[in-house]
Amino acid sequence: MHSSQSTTVSRCSLVIRTTDVWTGRPAAASAVRVRLEDVRATPLRTSEGSWAFLDIHGNYCTIIVESDMYLPCARQVDLSTLKQGHPVVELFLMPNRRYTPPTSASGIIRRLTDGAGKPLSDVDVFAYVEDDSMARGRILDEEVAPGSTKLRCLPGATKLKNGDALAVRGKDGKGAEWFRVLPTEDGEELRLELDRPTAGRWKRHTLLLPAAAAVSDRDGWVLLPFRGRVSPAGGVAVRLRHEDRTLEERWPLEQGKTNVLPDFVWAK
Repeated sequence: MHSSQSTTVSRCSLVIRTTDVWTGRPAAASAVRVRLEDVRATPLRTSEGSWAFLDIHGNYCTIIVESDMYLPCARQVDLSTLKQGHPVVELFLMPNRRYTPPTSASGIIRRLTDGAGKPLSDVDVFAYVEDDSMARGRILDEEVAPGSTKLRCLPGATKLKNGDALAVRGKDGKGAEWFRVLPTEDGEELRLELDRPTAGRWKRHTLLLPAAAAVSDRDGWVLLPFRGRVSPAGGVAVRLRHEDRTLEERWPLEQGKTNVLPDFVWAK
């Protein structure tokens, strides 16, 4: 008589990395909860602090990240497009009002309201440092065409990390846009993978300026985190978008300080 054995082999379908955009490091495991919408599966924690899901059926799933320290995050993923044997998705987490800023971090905390004092939620806020000496690098490609999701750059003094926000702008300051990057070293240059397609057309030597971007929460609070050095004293160009309205402003920012500014009233 021969004994029979059955062997079950599990397949890793998805690995999720959660990166704190202010530190450039993995978010603390105790600070986040990761799940898949409408999928009954419990993730495994990896040695590097990621979440691994096994044997997901179907090609599509929606990742949900919940936290008391970060803004809610959700992303739909097509599993068939992920690298076979390395199905990694990296999510960049934005700090919320309860987040304790890192020591000597530069940032802005501000509450947005309408003319009646009612909190303005879901306002997209983008800010960048205009001081060219603070640039994180410059573009090496002869041209970065609209719709590009990659570019090459000569790095500056501050080392870029996953999730860093960078801004590019025209010579007159018009047409500024931002993106988050995944940098890879290639000799003396960096290859940057962008989290969104570029909107404008950018030439060789265009500067990559430090930036921050966030969305105001239901109470109107917005937190703009700048990683690395910024101008010793000065301000940042700010663009706010809400529904069909856009507003350009300039807010103060201090090196090594995270300041709570007076309420910003955006009246119609």
